[in-house]
Amino acid sequence: MLNQKLKKKILLSARVLDIYTGSPWIIVLTEIDAARYGIKAGDSLVLFWGKRSTTVLVNLSKTLIKPGEVGIFQEIEKRYGIKNHDLVELKLLGHPHSIELIQKRLLNKKLSYKEIYEIIKDISSYRLDDVETAFFILAFFFKNPSLQETYYLTKAMVESGAKLNFGNKKVLDKHSVGGLPGNRVTPIIVAIVASYNLYIPKTSSRAVTSAAGTADTFEVLAPVAFSPQEIKKIVEKNNACLVWGADGIAPVDDRIIKVAYDLTIEPFAKMVVSIMAKKIAMGIKYLIVDIPVNPTAKIKNLKEAEKLKFLFKYLAKKFKMKIDVIITKSDLPVGRGIGPILEARDLLRVLQQKKNRPLDLEEKSIRLSGRLLELANEAKPGQGYQKASKALISGRAWTKMQAVIKAQGGNPIIDSESLRPGRISFAIKSTRRGTVKAIENSHLAEVTRLLGAPFIKKAGIYLNKTVGEKVERGEVLLTFYTVSSMRLNLAKEAIKRLPIYTIN
Repeated sequence: MLNQKLKKKILLSARVLDIYTGSPWIIVLTEIDAARYGIKAGDSLVLFWGKRSTTVLVNLSKTLIKPGEVGIFQEIEKRYGIKNHDLVELKLLGHPHSIELIQKRLLNKKLSYKEIYEIIKDISSYRLDDVETAFFILAFFFKNPSLQETYYLTKAMVESGAKLNFGNKKVLDKHSVGGLPGNRVTPIIVAIVASYNLYIPKTSSRAVTSAAGTADTFEVLAPVAFSPQEIKKIVEKNNACLVWGADGIAPVDDRIIKVAYDLTIEPFAKMVVSIMAKKIAMGIKYLIVDIPVNPTAKIKNLKEAEKLKFLFKYLAKKFKMKIDVIITKSDLPVGRGIGPILEARDLLRVLQQKKNRPLDLEEKSIRLSGRLLELANEAKPGQGYQKASKALISGRAWTKMQAVIKAQGGNPIIDSESLRPGRISFAIKSTRRGTVKAIENSHLAEVTRLLGAPFIKKAGIYLNKTVGEKVERGEVLLTFYTVSSMRLNLAKEAIKRLPIYTIN
């Protein structure tokens, strides 16, 4: 429970301001009203309307609104549906008790389930702002949480939101911890598995440290934001979905991801908890986890990968989920396109079986699909690959993906070659003759983000050459795409200190 001090009741008329701040909890009061009620800039208040409430921070203005009004930024309007002239109530708020619990964890003291759940509820309801949430990330994930605390946090994230139940249906999923540019196998796997009348309600993340997450990429093809009820309808009709989380499903995870993105960090324990909380809330019973290992990827070595594998299996056992964790040494990106629209083009080329499809992306998709079918006892051991390949070659997988795209509001007759990157481009050419020995994945991701990915869908890098291919002096190695000359110049400067290719 919050440690609140309700001092005065304040009723004001809402006025929606045409401003996005990136922080849903900010409101604006006039200096006159602030003085009248003893409020100062930066104070925390509880905003009530109807039977709902959220915590907000106060900004002050002389001219932006009139006395008797409260300025509501568009994040709050979008999230909560408050409209112009709605009557809202404000109450002064003391510090939440959860701040004391975060302080306790910073001092290396263990937290109970009840204490962790209280913090999670305050984060998801915006009673804690980004700074306070960042301190929680630091206090928990960088202070060696115990296995019990990790379980408690996962459970709290699940219990603080909605949960889906698909009855007796086999519910499957696949997740990659990321770290390899491209690697957009998930939509292909979803299409293959769903084509065999199996449920695969895929929730995917947006990029945290990479150039694009699965949700960023699939958003090129269809909307990815849906309520749990809408997701259930889509899945029950088409066996599958590809969405960005789900509004109300482990809701605190989205906030933690956003703060972690701003901090450009993702601790391993946070990654596992984030993934598993969403899977459990979505009712997943069979899960394949892909852990690519490479010195230039997110997971640097086998020792780190084994720690992740242990934690995934620990949580899966606690929640009675059947899991297969696959660790693979990978020294190059998967596919040719890096960035949302280029990755979407790659995966459509595979589903549509185009001649120019990236065969490495196709092979990995078939292999992981086969393992997932075997895990769920839908294929005999050793026969999953053949069954998955058949769905792709026959066109069944593409037909199923078309149904999913249509159900989510996209264009089901889209062709891979209609997806075109930004019109501003620049080719990076080789200064020497030889063979591509290696690609620096972290540099590739960083330069792609400078071009604007994942927020600019048309921004990205196309790999004209990949590891093992021969290259002549003056031949194109890769091509930049963006929509802004300024971003192109940033990337051109960055590649001088962040070389992507090693050529023998």
